[in-house]
Amino acid sequence: MLRLFVALTLPADVRERLCGLMGGLPGARWVPNENLHLTLRFIGEVDEGAAADLDAELARAPFTPFTLTLEGVGVFGASRRPRALWVGVAPSAELDILQGR
Repeated sequence: MLRLFVALTLPADVRERLCGLMGGLPGARWVPNENLHLTLRFIGEVDEGAAADLDAELARAPFTPFTLTLEGVGVFGASRRPRALWVGVAPSAELDILQGR
């Protein structure tokens, strides 16, 4: 079983800027630059066959490139012991359309 989600790869310059902000939190474990992404939808546990089918369908999803603006930060988990730090994006009609597909 694979833990699956749908995500967009962030441009290299955005990943580099975000990585430059990492630090200053004792005990934090930061993800590598290449793992930074924009999650569109969490799917959950699926078998490898279903994952391959989803990958093939997603590769065919049409979209037009668009611009996003990073906006806000937050955490997953309790604020005293967060599991993950996230950066949000400003509302975007193009992103809404893509996520809906």
